[in-house]
Amino acid sequence: GPIVEAAAEAFGAQAPDVDVAVERTSSGAGLERFCNGETDIATSGRRINEEETDACAAAGVAYDEFEVAFDGVAVVVNPANDAISCLSADQLGQLWEPDSAIRTWQDLDPAWPAEPIALYGTGSESGTYQFFTQALVGEEGASRDDYEVTDGHPATAERVAADANGLGFLPFPRYMENQDRLKLVAVDGNGACVEPTAETIRDGSYAPLSRPLFVYTSRTSLDRPEVAEFLHFYLTNAAAYAEQVGLVASSEDVYAANLTKLEEVISRTATPSA
Repeated sequence: GPIVEAAAEAFGAQAPDVDVAVERTSSGAGLERFCNGETDIATSGRRINEEETDACAAAGVAYDEFEVAFDGVAVVVNPANDAISCLSADQLGQLWEPDSAIRTWQDLDPAWPAEPIALYGTGSESGTYQFFTQALVGEEGASRDDYEVTDGHPATAERVAADANGLGFLPFPRYMENQDRLKLVAVDGNGACVEPTAETIRDGSYAPLSRPLFVYTSRTSLDRPEVAEFLHFYLTNAAAYAEQVGLVASSEDVYAANLTKLEEVISRTATPSA
């Protein structure tokens, strides 16, 4: 969302007759509208899933996929929490799985305090929630239902910052915006505690909570020159916009491949992603 907004604003300055309308929503809701043929471009914090692919196919929406940046989901606690500095992916899975019996920090580790854990995060329509649950529980959208569902990431940060036993999940950029009042928790996904940084998110060592971000474009929409020109502008400058809004740029090779692929898509020499 933030990358597209930055690109749309800059593109509008050089093409004032073109209105690039950007609406922020969840990955799932955005892809649903895209596969219904309601939008030209969709962004997503996860790869399009099988159900969405089938919906696009049923509606006759042929599309192409482009990687544009990386994001990581940060696990955060209140700064007053001295006991927790690292959680394993297994512990996080046990904490968030459906019907979890984990109620206190001590339930996760006998050495930790017997204080109740207060959980905060966005709900089922959130792409961050969808990715978080898929990565830790093994099923997108499956989690315990007794956590406090917030109305957005700023609200999650607010609630954890106000609760000494709070724990929540946020996109890495939203943590960076609130790092002065939240404590970052390292995640052990491969035998070592790793904190999210630009490097660990891009190289995948911050596992399993790092992810690439994608753009999906309709082949029919790309027949319109203004859509093709905007997408070319966007992909050319995606690295700069990603860094501008606090995300992690993909490699230069990925961006070069994107532009080559776009030329092939426009000339119809490339096979659609689906």
